[in-house]
Amino acid sequence: MNTISKYILKNTLKTQVVIFSILMLIFMSQSFIRFISHASRGKIPAELVTQLMSLAIPAMANFMLPLSLFLAILLTMGNLCSQSEMVVMRSVGYSQNRILAIVLCLAFITAGINGVCTAFLAPWCEAKSLEIIDNARKDPSMFTLDSGRFLNLMDNVIYIENMEDADPSGAEHKAGSGGSELPDHLKNASSGNIMRQIYILSQGNESRHIPPSVTIANEGRVRYDKNFLPWLTLKSGLRYEGPLKDGQFEVLYFDKYTALIPESQKTFEPAKVSAKSTRDLLKTSATVPEKAELEWRIVQPLSVLVLSLMVVPLSMVNPRKGRFAKVIPAIMFYLSYYLFAFGIKSGMTRGHVSLMPGLFILPVIYLLLFAIPFNLSDTERFRRLGSRFKRRRSSNV
Repeated sequence: MNTISKYILKNTLKTQVVIFSILMLIFMSQSFIRFISHASRGKIPAELVTQLMSLAIPAMANFMLPLSLFLAILLTMGNLCSQSEMVVMRSVGYSQNRILAIVLCLAFITAGINGVCTAFLAPWCEAKSLEIIDNARKDPSMFTLDSGRFLNLMDNVIYIENMEDADPSGAEHKAGSGGSELPDHLKNASSGNIMRQIYILSQGNESRHIPPSVTIANEGRVRYDKNFLPWLTLKSGLRYEGPLKDGQFEVLYFDKYTALIPESQKTFEPAKVSAKSTRDLLKTSATVPEKAELEWRIVQPLSVLVLSLMVVPLSMVNPRKGRFAKVIPAIMFYLSYYLFAFGIKSGMTRGHVSLMPGLFILPVIYLLLFAIPFNLSDTERFRRLGSRFKRRRSSNV
């Protein structure tokens, strides 16, 4: 690789890294705000925000890698043209084919990273994050009990009006006959605070014939036994149940009510198709949405190559017009590509678009209609053909 090729490769790669870092920082900040909002409303434990943020990185990288490469090529080549460096390169015999070779080198690397993220890392991280959230919602010790906010726990919504510090001298830190200590987070939950004015809304369970209910208590505490099982003790309260089978409501008064907080018996299964592994999507028994997701994962790396080929001629501008002369048209091509991709995928999922050719037709169309013609339009052979066509047209006139 000569000096000019190294110069172009270095500038393009450096620009891509900068753009990728800025885009990731912006979208990670948005994700952080969203997770913090969920944690403040009690949907997820605050302790899991950092872990969920790290698991969201591969999914964001899937979209940021192609865009960062597209913008890096567009800005780098536009800068070379605006400063007349491209004119000097061509005058010494540096053709556009060499530029395409450098761009394809970066495109293959980016497509490889994008393929690994799309096929393996992103589905695994998404399934892991869903599993973490699902397990956290089953475990009340993962949620920090606090006053003035709603806490979602399984099929219950809990609201605590006030929290008071308990007397640590009366707390039981030991659990079980063996004298084994509780873990720190369970120990703090078992000996921590006294809840005042508690409101519990339960959605009920039709399969178990458990009606919806609302429980109100003046005082309550959570304790853990030697088997690390959580027990909720409420004092001085009442419970509204209903509607029952006959349409009536039942009101129960109690001085003290102790109940085991049940754990969900459901096994975790990724609800989202995007969270399923590529191996599962390759099975012959895969559904239509799963096959559409598989095509999407295959097409994404191919899209990087097609868009990279298309952006090179779009970035070649007249030095008098400036580096940003073709930025808007290039971005419009990029947006149209992914808008069509999302539309085709949505149609395939709903059964409105055939699975074959499905998403595979999109990179082929953009390659034949845009990428190849755009690159041929700047070649000497194409110019000769254009000049011959003009001569024939003028002679016929």
